[in-house]
Amino acid sequence: MNRYILIILITAFSSGMYAQNTKYATAMKSAISMMDTSSSIEFLQYAANDFERIGDAVEDEWLPYYYCAYCYVQINYLLKADKERDIYVDKAVEFNNKADNISPDNSEIYVMKGFILQARMNIDPMTRGMKYNSECITMFKEAIELNPENPRSYLWYGVNLYNTPSFLGGGKEKALTLLQKAAMKFDAFKPESEIHPDWGKAYANKMLSKYQ
Repeated sequence: MNRYILIILITAFSSGMYAQNTKYATAMKSAISMMDTSSSIEFLQYAANDFERIGDAVEDEWLPYYYCAYCYVQINYLLKADKERDIYVDKAVEFNNKADNISPDNSEIYVMKGFILQARMNIDPMTRGMKYNSECITMFKEAIELNPENPRSYLWYGVNLYNTPSFLGGGKEKALTLLQKAAMKFDAFKPESEIHPDWGKAYANKMLSKYQ
């Protein structure tokens, strides 16, 4: 093939990829902004719908499905009826599994697995605590092993211990070490890009304020 034709083809392909990546990033930023500023079920659902559409369009990106799962966990906490809450937790599981299939052994996705299990337990703590707590802790430990610099793994592991009675291996004192480590990791943490996970710092500070 003529060298100049090859250069033109490579340039055209690169330009197309750049345009596609720019469109993806722009769509993601818009959906993330809606997610971060929404406190209603309606707008969190809009954000989840946007993330699902983006994920279905690009197919090989884990972030849209990850954020979709996050939205459904948040919606769950805004609902009152347990059956409705379980429906949205199930949706969170579905989309986080899609993210996991695209990006296995991902620390952020393991944090989300534990985060979802916490939401599941919160619906009926007395019945579900014993059933899911061990698995939940396993998810956070795996997240730490996959990326020791991920602050969200320490945060939600600490939250888990904070809400677990001491006779079951939890307690506020055990949680404190993890919450302090989460705060330290958040101070040093830099997300991979503008659209990668960067949430949880405010909640870590809120949890630590309970000890003051």
